[in-house]
Amino acid sequence: MNKKKIIKFIAIVVAVIILAGITSLLVVFRGELGTLLNVSTEKEGIYTLDYIADYKLDQLLEEGGASNEEELVQYILRIMLKGLPIEIEYKIPELGCSTFIAETPEKGYIFGRNFDNQVTDLAVINTAPKNGYKSVSVINTSFIGYSETYKPDKILDRINMLASPYFPLDGVNEKGLAVGVLQLQAPPTDQKTDKVDIGTTLAIRILLDKCSTVKEAVEMLGKYDMHASAKGCYHLHIADASGDSVVVSYVNNEMVVTEKEGDYQCATNFYLHDVPFEYEEQGKDRYEKLVEVLGEKNGILSTQDGIELLNYVSIEKTEPDELGRVYSTQWSSIYDLNNAKLILCVDRDYDNPIEFPVE
Repeated sequence: MNKKKIIKFIAIVVAVIILAGITSLLVVFRGELGTLLNVSTEKEGIYTLDYIADYKLDQLLEEGGASNEEELVQYILRIMLKGLPIEIEYKIPELGCSTFIAETPEKGYIFGRNFDNQVTDLAVINTAPKNGYKSVSVINTSFIGYSETYKPDKILDRINMLASPYFPLDGVNEKGLAVGVLQLQAPPTDQKTDKVDIGTTLAIRILLDKCSTVKEAVEMLGKYDMHASAKGCYHLHIADASGDSVVVSYVNNEMVVTEKEGDYQCATNFYLHDVPFEYEEQGKDRYEKLVEVLGEKNGILSTQDGIELLNYVSIEKTEPDELGRVYSTQWSSIYDLNNAKLILCVDRDYDNPIEFPVE
């Protein structure tokens, strides 16, 4: 074999090896790559994602769960990204928020939710796990490391989006179970028994994937040790298509369930029951407005009524703080529990809601 033929042969071998490596990489990461290709922009500041990769929730729980965001991110890097040397930053700032459940004139139910926070982008995530229910949920993209200067617009900048199923802040599944989280300015929740460990957003993912009713959701939460995200304290408002509703909170690391009384239930940022300690109560003005409107209407609201109520208790943009941060109602969600869909208003644009069905 002459020199030219040897060089040509080596080039072919190298090309085959490279092609085989790329093919193997595509096979190993096909779900993840497909997911990243599914990131799109609904309009400025609103991303959507049809999540097709296996985010391996069952494996996480079988391995003992995660007691904080760092453990959760490390699991994502180890299992979903196969140990690649990639950093996923996360941060969870203080949250405002308001929620309610009401009956509709058609005898169905809607779950309303305002997310009040620093003004950033958001993403609507569709998930369809093999061993769970389909759902649509909303995340704040800053929680997984995005900012005004770093956005998931380019394929290489979307890696952080692979963490999105584990950071939902509200959502609904195909059975009509809806969940929303609200912050409390109270001692951190940090349960320590022999149960599997979960955090706040991981709890929401479990409920959306595994539960069809409020009763199932309450029983599910009781199976885990709750370690509240960002070493904080939160309560969860949970509702289902039958109209059942509870607010689950934690007091001195004990779970407390506040059931709906009457025609509706609402929550903001204070405990709905007595607690044996002092804490900073927030959102009572918003709560009183919710009760006022829901009481006047006997707990019956159309979807449009629900949107108007969320507008009524929304927060306008604040003046920039010392760090230049502006706070407002980032999004308002109306979850149609009987038709399993989200009606979303972003940045207080209540004239242009966007629908996202669970599919």
